[in-house]
Amino acid sequence: MTAARGPAVVLPGEDGSRPGMVDPWLADPVAAATVREVDSVVGRDVAAWWRDPATAPDLAATHLEVVVTGVAGTRALVARGLDPVAVAGHGVGEFAALVVAGALPLEQVVELVHWRAELLSLAPRPSCAGLAAVLGPGAAAVAREAVEVAGAGGPLCVSALDAPGRAVLSGGRAELAHAGELVRAAGLELVRLPGRAPCGGRLVQAVADHLAAALADLEWSVPSVPVVPNADGEPTRDPGRLAAALRRHLTAPVLWEATSRALVELGATSVVEVGAEPLLGPWIRQVHPGLPVRLADGPGSPAPADVPGPALAGSAPR
Repeated sequence: MTAARGPAVVLPGEDGSRPGMVDPWLADPVAAATVREVDSVVGRDVAAWWRDPATAPDLAATHLEVVVTGVAGTRALVARGLDPVAVAGHGVGEFAALVVAGALPLEQVVELVHWRAELLSLAPRPSCAGLAAVLGPGAAAVAREAVEVAGAGGPLCVSALDAPGRAVLSGGRAELAHAGELVRAAGLELVRLPGRAPCGGRLVQAVADHLAAALADLEWSVPSVPVVPNADGEPTRDPGRLAAALRRHLTAPVLWEATSRALVELGATSVVEVGAEPLLGPWIRQVHPGLPVRLADGPGSPAPADVPGPALAGSAPR
C-alpha cells in the first residue's frame, strides 16, 4: 500500500487503562491542548476526573482516559518529529487510532466512546460472563476447539487473537469453566481477565445494535496514513472500509496478530506504543522478535532510532 518505511504507532485498549496515565503528558503543550479540548467536550476537568480513585469502576472514565492519552501522546510525538507509516489500536484503542490518523474528529470520538462505555452496562456483568486468555503455543487452535465443543451459535466465542501464544475467549461463567478444562487438558493456561465485560459474539450484540445509530452519524475523512482495523486486520485509508470495520468492532474478534504482520508489511521498521505500560509490544514481539518496540509513556519517553531529530534520538527498548 505504501513504499514508506519507518515507525508504526500502536495504541492500547481497555487492558492498558491506568488511573492518571495522561498526567505525564500534561507537561507537553500539544498533549495538554488535546486534553483541554476534551475538557470542553465532556464539560469537566477530565484529568482530575481520571486520577480520582473513585472513578476506577467507571467504564466511561477508564475508556476515555486510555483513548485520549493515546491521541494526546501521539500528537505530541508527531509534533516532535514522529512520522508514522501506519497506526492501529487494540479494542477501544482503535478509536484513538482513527483520530490520530485523521479519519474521525476527536470530539465525535469522545462522545462515542462515552456512549459505548455506558452501553456496555447492557452486557452481562463480569460476575456472570467475561473474558479469559488462553496462553501457550497454539493458543488460537485450542481456543477455536473450545468454541467448537461448546457449540456454534452459543455464547462462547473467540474475542481476540493477540499473538501466537495468546487468544482470548468471551463467554458466560459456565462456558468459560468448561473451556478451561479443555485448555488445561491441552497443556495450556486459561486466565480470567477480571473486571472485563464480555466482548465479541452475541453477548454484546445488543450493545452493537444500540451503537449503530451513533456510528452512522460519524463524519469520516480520508486518513493521512493507513489504519489497521481490529475486525479484519487489513490496512486501509478508505473511509468506507474503516466505517464497515467499526460496525463489526464489538462483535468480531480483535485480529491483533494479523495487525502485527500487516504493520511490517506496510513498511514498519519499528513500533511506538503510546501507553502507561508495555502491553501490545510483547504481543508484537511474539510475531516479529527482532522488531524494535518502544513504550512512550510521557513526553520524555524513548522513541525508535529511525525517528529523525535530536529530541527523539538515543532511546532504548522497553
